[in-house]
This record gives sequence, structure tokens and C-alpha cells, in this order.
Amino acid sequence: MLGNQSLWDVAQVCHVALTKATVPYAVVGGVAVCLRGYQRNTVDLDLLIRREDQDTVRQCLTEAGLVWSAERAEFLSPSGIPVQFLLAGDRAGKGSEVRLPDPADDRTSELCDGLPVLKLAKLIESKLACGQGNLRRTHKDYADVVELIAAHSLSRAFARFLHPSLRPAFRQLVEAARGQ
Repeated sequence: MLGNQSLWDVAQVCHVALTKATVPYAVVGGVAVCLRGYQRNTVDLDLLIRREDQDTVRQCLTEAGLVWSAERAEFLSPSGIPVQFLLAGDRAGKGSEVRLPDPADDRTSELCDGLPVLKLAKLIESKLACGQGNLRRTHKDYADVVELIAAHSLSRAFARFLHPSLRPAFRQLVEAARGQ
């Protein structure tokens, strides 16, 4: 469960609005990490949507009371919580071979506490790819992966579920999670 009640409320508002409009989406980023078992501080909600749903998403969230900030390229809740979007098909990290999955694909997400959240392998892939592509994010994204490895008692064998380009980094992080 997510510890930040205001952030949880925003996630629920988005869920209701997008579900009512039958827009497929998945929770990604820090909120997904929390819902997957590693409690850490996060201040925004990241949602994976399809490119063709952008206009519908903007309309739904505006009607739900969020305000679009073109300058920041994100929505803001009435309490100021940012809601940001990642687009299916975009690279998961700068220069990465890994592409963000389609949230309409059943293999992409599953319900966690009532919200569609990236499946564990897809979440780990996105975190590794993002961390490899942006030095400023490496420590946070890799720390998330290490904690998810520990929370789920993942072994090196879990790498088979990841994109081949990410398997060596994952295996190194498994060793780090074991304290070796």
C-alpha cells in the first residue's frame, strides 16, 4: 500500500476517470515500486498510456479536476501533486533498446491494490533502462531494482524475463542485493 494518502487519492481519481473512459493505462515509476513492495518516498504519479489516447486522457483528467500545465507537460492535482505520462512505444531510457510496453496488452500490467501496475519484470526493465540512460537517475532507479529484488527474493534466474540488453545489469544488482 502506498503510504502517501494524498498521492493515493490522486491515483484513485485518475483510475476512476480513465477506467470510466475505458482508457488502458498502467501505473509506473515510484508509485509502482511502492505497490510492488518497496516503500519509498515519491511525490508524483507516473502513468503509462498509449500515444493515441493522449487527447482522451487529457479530457478525462481535466473533467476529474486536474489541471494541465503545458509548461511542465504534466497534470497537477488540486493539492499540487504532479501526474506525468510515459508513452507506450517510447524508449524506456535514453539510447535503450527497450521500449515501453502497451498498457492494453494483458502481459503488461496486473492489479495491485485495485490499480493496474506494471508487472514486476516490466517494472524492473523500465527502471534498469531508465537508470542506464540517465546518470542523474541511475542511483534511484538501481536502488529501486535492488529493493524489489530483495522484497521478492529474486535470483539471477529472473533475468530470463528481462530484455537481453538488461540481463547483465540485473544479475549484478542481484549480487548487490545479497550484499556480495
